[in-house]
Amino acid sequence: MKRWLRAQVSLQLDELAGPVVLLDPDRLLTNVDLDELGDAVELIRVGDWAELRCAWDLRVRKPSSLHPVWVIVMSEDFQTASDLPWDVETEAISTIRIRWPVPVELRPLFRVVGDHADDIADAARHHRATSDVVTTAFKIRLGGVGDELDAIARLCLNPTTPTELWDALDGAFSTRLARDVVESHGDLIGIQNAWEDWLRNGELSPFADSLSQAPGALITMLSNGLLVSAEASAPELPHWTTLGATDPDPDVLIQQLLAVEPSLPVDAATWIDVAAWWGQVRAAVALQPNPPPSADAAWEAWERLDTEFAIWLQKSYGGTLLSSSSTPRALHQIAPFLARRVDAGAQIVLVVVDGMGFAQWQQLRTTIGIKVLHSTGCFAMIPTLTTNSRQAIFAGALPIEFADTITTTSAEPRRWTSFWSEHGLAERDVSFTRTLGVDSTDVPDLKGRAVGVVINAVDEMLHGAEVLGDRQVASGVELWARAGFLKTLIGRAANSGYEVWMTSDHGNLPTVPGHTLREGQTVYDAAGTRVRLYPNETLRARSAEFGIVWNPPGYPRGTRCPLFAGGRTGFHSGGSRVSHGGLSIDEVIVPFAQVDL
Repeated sequence: MKRWLRAQVSLQLDELAGPVVLLDPDRLLTNVDLDELGDAVELIRVGDWAELRCAWDLRVRKPSSLHPVWVIVMSEDFQTASDLPWDVETEAISTIRIRWPVPVELRPLFRVVGDHADDIADAARHHRATSDVVTTAFKIRLGGVGDELDAIARLCLNPTTPTELWDALDGAFSTRLARDVVESHGDLIGIQNAWEDWLRNGELSPFADSLSQAPGALITMLSNGLLVSAEASAPELPHWTTLGATDPDPDVLIQQLLAVEPSLPVDAATWIDVAAWWGQVRAAVALQPNPPPSADAAWEAWERLDTEFAIWLQKSYGGTLLSSSSTPRALHQIAPFLARRVDAGAQIVLVVVDGMGFAQWQQLRTTIGIKVLHSTGCFAMIPTLTTNSRQAIFAGALPIEFADTITTTSAEPRRWTSFWSEHGLAERDVSFTRTLGVDSTDVPDLKGRAVGVVINAVDEMLHGAEVLGDRQVASGVELWARAGFLKTLIGRAANSGYEVWMTSDHGNLPTVPGHTLREGQTVYDAAGTRVRLYPNETLRARSAEFGIVWNPPGYPRGTRCPLFAGGRTGFHSGGSRVSHGGLSIDEVIVPFAQVDL
């Protein structure tokens, strides 16, 4: 239960001595709040005088539960205890009026802020100014352009940042660029124009001093597609501006990316930042006809980070899957997140590009010119296999909940329809399409309020890249992007009034030869280059020395026991393979973004 709510009801919760009336005329209590309260008491919700009268006479006076009975009155007609019928007022052991824990100017934000409700309520007890409350609650540092643009980047990347937050931040920031974003409710056009002006005019640009002080924030925005590259023609720009310039020298670009290697992450959010950064590096390496001089240094950086990621993953993956953050942290949380968007009145298209990692996302964004409105990353289901992870997206559930169909993708349309049916949509309002996505002629008709589209093009390229590996994939993705399918799909959806969200079921990794295990029927035929699946743990134990034994949380146990390849190795003897199924940062963390053109 949220702290601000418990502070108002805790006395009666602790005593639990008899019927309680809870007045909520402002309808501050969410369904989640009421569900949590219902774990401790029997709740009866009423909306008017007649419902209250009926509930009190038939249920409160004749209790059928061992729990104390609380009547929640959600009507503007009942503001205080004296508004209740006389017998209800006198027979209730207590009447509690739920009150706003924030001043009136913050109430619109408080209604929609979700996870930050307690933070705002806590800050409101210590600060009077609206801007002080909001900056304290959202941990926004003020004063310097670097700090303020860091805060802007964090807010713009978060797909759950409400419009009301920008209103509440009016007057909070002191720097011009940050104020422009607040006034435009999160539109970064002012920073984009400033970036282009600086790259064009250098020290003569009025934005030169401000932008030169904020490399971290700008690199974050560029890495995630919130800002787009521009032509750099001015002399003597800082070296790091190469990261946001069009047509930079590839090797210089890689070197500059490596020079801003992120610090070692400590949680899921910062590992997502690393995945986005590494996607840029890997894309820059893969797009060259021959490996550039800095390629070895790039993969050495990957090895350092991925080694730490493997350790963190096995300790923290389970907690990440159960995260209650309003922003999806794992793929099975995307559908519930989109359901909240639909509840708010949106119609959505979810585009799942099978096999697309951050490296391919970087290519698609820049080649097509995709406009990123919000961007983050999500953790795939492990093992990172299509039947496991993609099904979780459309089911809105962990694999353990669809163990009966975990070996097939055929149930996805049914899972998608069933999910939306449980969230109140009729079958005619839901559609699902699976397509190779060759070119614009393949774009499906978009029908209903919740549209799911699976595109197999990138995954097909992965499985055919046995000659030049990553470079072959990069070349194929570039050609496919220019063929027009994805651009046409996004444009048609946006023009039809849809919110367009893109993600992937898993990423991919260019592997080097590892152990080749010839085990016949002791391993499933579907076993891949990066993971092998055994019928039981005993058979897996015989090969344990050749891989990583781990039973990932959320995955059914006992019948498909995974053995993961370590490092960049695959269970193959030679050649180049770009594969998936394993535990690398490339395979596990995938993009999730709202897009437009």
